[in-house]
Amino acid sequence: MSLERAAMQGRLAEAKQKGDKLKLKIEGVTRTLRTGLNTALTPPEELEIPLLDEQWDELKMAWAELQGVNSAIAHLERELR
Repeated sequence: MSLERAAMQGRLAEAKQKGDKLKLKIEGVTRTLRTGLNTALTPPEELEIPLLDEQWDELKMAWAELQGVNSAIAHLERELR
C-alpha cells in the first residue's frame, strides 16, 4: 500500500469520526430546541427566545460543517476506489 493511500485512509477515518460527532451534536441541539419550543410545557410569553436563537445558530453552524465533512468524505472515497 502506498504512503499516499494510507494517508488518505487516515483522513477518511478522521472525517467520518468528525461527521459522527457533528451528527450527535445536531441531534442534541435539535432535542433542546424542540423542548424549548414546546408551548405545551412553556407558555409562549415565557419562551427563552434569545437562548433558542443562540442554539439555532449553533445548529446552523454544525449543519454547515457537516455538509463540508460529508463532501470531503465523498471525495476521499472516490479517490480511494
